[in-house]
Amino acid sequence: MKTRQVSFISAALCFAVLIVGFQIATHLSQEAKAPPPPRKKLPPGAMQALDFLAAARAYPDKIISGGGFYRAHEFSQATLQKQNLQKNSATEWKLLGPKNVGGRTNAIAINPQNPNTIYVGAASGGLWRSFTAGVGVEAWEYVDTGFPVLGVGAIAIDPGDTNKIYIGTGEVYGYQDATGGVTIRTTRGSYGIGILKTNDGGATWSKSLDWSYDQKRGVQALAISPQNSNIIYAGTTEGTYKSTNAGASWTQVHGILMVMDIDINPQNPDIVFASCGGLGSPGAAVYRSTDAGLNWQQLTNGLPINYTGKTIIDIHQANPRIIYADVANDFRTVGIYRSDDGGDSWRRVTTLDIAQYQGWYSHFIWVHPTDPDFIIAGGIDLWKSTNGGVTFTKKSDWAAWQFGVVPVGGPEGPPHYSHADHHAVAGDPFSPDIIYFTNDGGVFRTTDGGETFEG
Repeated sequence: MKTRQVSFISAALCFAVLIVGFQIATHLSQEAKAPPPPRKKLPPGAMQALDFLAAARAYPDKIISGGGFYRAHEFSQATLQKQNLQKNSATEWKLLGPKNVGGRTNAIAINPQNPNTIYVGAASGGLWRSFTAGVGVEAWEYVDTGFPVLGVGAIAIDPGDTNKIYIGTGEVYGYQDATGGVTIRTTRGSYGIGILKTNDGGATWSKSLDWSYDQKRGVQALAISPQNSNIIYAGTTEGTYKSTNAGASWTQVHGILMVMDIDINPQNPDIVFASCGGLGSPGAAVYRSTDAGLNWQQLTNGLPINYTGKTIIDIHQANPRIIYADVANDFRTVGIYRSDDGGDSWRRVTTLDIAQYQGWYSHFIWVHPTDPDFIIAGGIDLWKSTNGGVTFTKKSDWAAWQFGVVPVGGPEGPPHYSHADHHAVAGDPFSPDIIYFTNDGGVFRTTDGGETFEG
């Protein structure tokens, strides 16, 4: 009897061991099949380097203060530069280059009295000037403002006194979201220090709108009243500002953020248009004031609202009731719109995707000063229409770039080439077939109304 009990107990124990072993084996098998727990993803090495650099500059704080860069500039101006001058008084620096390919250029203004004088604003190289209409190996010279300016997003020249020039600083596409040096496309750019002004053709500069100590801002557009040059409008990340005393003081007249463009009716300067919106900022739309900025109306009759990219507008100079608007979402053109009644109503003339994947970044519309149906639209490439935008013909091809070493003073590509990503446009005030374009490769122009180009 005891033998049978022992045998039964032994069998039970063996069965239990088998069951436990099977469960353990099953569990181990499931663990083997299960994916390993996710590892903490580290930022790329370049980003870690940038974070380390920023942390060192911000110490003992976590982030660099809004006025930190300008205070560092003041310190260097007061101490470091003087010491260097004393130690190296006999040293002379000379520009070695490169001179063959320009970089990203965001703004352009042509002297209305002398079209050979052109100013352009670089994304990270400050202000530049040409006295030769941009032609020649030594065509461009750097204009030293005396201030720490990287990006220049807007330029305006007083038509009555062309020695008076205003520049808006910074390159900001997303509100308080510019982190220069990072390769994330939508955060590219840099903050500015406000608006600078010169009264002597660029020899000396002074602060006009001073944002030196609150630098997470940018100025994207400037417009001078055609009948009173003391009146200036500025489109900024913080809204629309106005000066009535030639930039001595500024007042915010419209609070919608991310103003990307401002246009003034050339025959009635009380009528002002402001296009707002960038990378999904609130209130994206085109606004109009008919009382010189006191009150603003959102234009919704035919125009889209709450787009996520930016809008650029252009008014026909001979008949300002005709206006074009180039509207885009972040990564696609919404359409090009036309108004024939001064902005009261609009119709979409084309849905051609000119901006493509850069609707937040690089596109524009330009209308010929005497022919309201002749328009040029820029995005990745340049497009031309002679029937008011009903049909467009592609005129440039960025892929035709002459890869390799571009000779100094030589072409970057064939006559149908213009560098990609077009930002701004300006027409010669005396020769409307001469048009200048700024893009990620510098400055290009056409002398035959958009048929061929040269850089």
